[in-house]
Amino acid sequence: MKYYLAADYARNQRRERPSEQRNDPIMVGDLPLKQYNYLLGVLNAENQPTGYNPNYRKAKKLENLQVLLHLEGQETEAVILGGCEYRWGLWNGGRRAPFHEEVRANWEQFARAQANNQLEDFTISDLTLPPAPFFRNQIVPILQNETLMRLDLIHCNLGSSELQGVAEILKKCPTLISLCLKENQIENVDDAKALSSAIAKHKGLFFVDLSSCFLGRNDEILSVLLKGCKKLNGLDLSRNGFGSKSLPLIAKFLSTHKTITILNLGGSVFEGDCVTLFNKAVEKNKTLEELSLTSTDITLSTKIRRSLALSDRLLHIDLSGNKLRSNGAKYIAKHLKKNPPLSILSLRGCGLPNKSAEGLCNALKRNNNLAHLDLNCNNFNDRSVPFFADALRNNSTLLSFHMSGNNIKVTSGRKDLIQLALCDPTSLQTIAESNHTCLVTLNSNNNGNYHTHEDKFRSINALENEGQKIRYKVIAALFTLKTIEFDPSEFQNIPLELMPRLLELVQQGMGYGKYGREVWKAPVRAKGFNPCLTRVYEVVHGWSMMPSLFARGPGKLKKKAAKKRKHAFAFKEADDEEWTPKSQY
Repeated sequence: MKYYLAADYARNQRRERPSEQRNDPIMVGDLPLKQYNYLLGVLNAENQPTGYNPNYRKAKKLENLQVLLHLEGQETEAVILGGCEYRWGLWNGGRRAPFHEEVRANWEQFARAQANNQLEDFTISDLTLPPAPFFRNQIVPILQNETLMRLDLIHCNLGSSELQGVAEILKKCPTLISLCLKENQIENVDDAKALSSAIAKHKGLFFVDLSSCFLGRNDEILSVLLKGCKKLNGLDLSRNGFGSKSLPLIAKFLSTHKTITILNLGGSVFEGDCVTLFNKAVEKNKTLEELSLTSTDITLSTKIRRSLALSDRLLHIDLSGNKLRSNGAKYIAKHLKKNPPLSILSLRGCGLPNKSAEGLCNALKRNNNLAHLDLNCNNFNDRSVPFFADALRNNSTLLSFHMSGNNIKVTSGRKDLIQLALCDPTSLQTIAESNHTCLVTLNSNNNGNYHTHEDKFRSINALENEGQKIRYKVIAALFTLKTIEFDPSEFQNIPLELMPRLLELVQQGMGYGKYGREVWKAPVRAKGFNPCLTRVYEVVHGWSMMPSLFARGPGKLKKKAAKKRKHAFAFKEADDEEWTPKSQY
C-alpha cells in the first residue's frame, strides 16, 4: 500500500499508476484522515483564541504537522512529507515550515514507524528538519535498503551533517535511480566532495537534480560536483545563477561527457565567449537529446546562438521564457521545415507575435516528427486561428498542442479553431478528414469550455480507435451540437448492407444511453422528449429502397418436385408422372 501524506503538495506530486494498482491516498490538513483527530504534543487549537490571531494559526500549523508525522504501524512503499502547500497560506515569512521543539517527539516517532518499511519513494519537501544529528542518526538508517528508488529532499535546509548522510545513503542503496536536492544550499567544499564521490561510485544512479542550490556562487564546489556526475544520464542545474565564470566549466563537462542525455541550464546567462564554448560543446557531444535553456536571454539573433539552441540531434528543446519574438520564430520555422528528429518543442512565454503564426504553421504542415508543441502565453490572437487550424488538419503526427494564455477569444477564435481543426462542420466528409490525433488545449483552466467543448474533443481524440472517434464526432455535429443540419434526404441512396449501421447512429446522442459517456456528459433532457425516434422515422421514410425491401421479386414460384415411389408390382422404379393407378372396372 502507498500513502501520500500532506495536502496540495501530495496531490500535485501523486505518482500515476494503473487504477487497479493504486490505492486511495491518505491526506491531512483540509482532507479527511482517520488519524486527523489523533493530535500529539502540548498545543491545542481549541484553547487558543479564534479568528486571525497568529498564535491560533501557529498552533493549528503545528497540529497539522504532528498529524502528518503520525505513521505508527502503517506499512508504506512511499512517504511524502510536504510542509507548506496549503490553500490558506501556512507559515508566514516563507514557503518552508520552520522546526519547532513541540514536534521533535513526532519526528522521532515517525522515524521509528518507518524502521521496518521497505520504502521505494521518500520525499521531504518544504519542511525544516530537526537539528543535527537527527537526519543522519534516525532517517539515514531507514533509507539504507535495497528497495529505495527515488529520494527527494526539497527545500528542507540541508546542512553539512545532512549532506554527509545523503552520501552514506548513496553508498548503501544500490537501487537508487533518482536523487533530488533542489533548493538546498551547498556551501562546504568537503560536503561537495563527499557527495560527488558517492555519486561517481554509484552504478545505478540515473538522474540528479541540483537546481536552485546556489552553485553559481562557488566555482570550486561546482567543479567538484561536475567531476562526480560524469556517468549520469540526466542532470538538472537550472536556477543556479551561472554566468561567464561558471558556464565554461559546464561546457567542458558537456564536451567530455559520454553518457548524458538530459541537461537543464535554465536561468543561466549566456554572454560573449560562453556562447561560443557551448556551441562547440553541443556539437561535440553525441549523446545529448534533451536541452532546456529557459529564461537564458537567448534571442536566436546570431548563427552561434541558433546552433546552440537548435541542434539537429536534439529530441527535446525547451526555450521557454526567452524573448524570441519574430526573428526567433523565423529561425524555429526554418529548423522545423528541415524535419529534424525533434519530438518536443516548448516555446512558452517567448513573446511570439501574431504575424509569426503563418510561418510556424507552414513548417508544421511539412514536419512529421514533432509530437508535442507548447505555445502557451504568447501573443497570438484570432487572426492566427485559420493558420493553426489548417496546420492541424494537415498534420497527423502532432499529439499535443498547447495555446493557453494567448489573446484568442472564446466564442470566436477558440471555438473556430476547435471546429475547423478537430470537427469541421462543412460536411460529413470534412469531419472524417479532420484531425483525430492531437490533444488541443486552448485554456488550461477549462474556462469557456461550454462554448468550445475543447475538453470533450480532447477526450475523443485520446481514444485509440479512429473509427470510433469519427462516429462520435459525426453524432456530436449532427445531433448534439447541431453544427451540421440533419437532412434525411442525404441517405436516400445508401446500400442495404449499410442501413443497420445508419439506423444505429441516428438514434444515438452523445452521453445518452451510455453512448460516449466516457468522453461526453449529456445535459438533462425534458421528460417525454426523445428526438431519436423521429430521426429514425425520417431516415426510413425517405429511404428510396424501402418499397423494394418488402416487394416480391420477379418470376414464378418454383414447384417442389414429387418424391419417387417404389411399387410392389413393378420390377423397376417408375416416375410419378408416368405411373397411373389401374381402373377397377
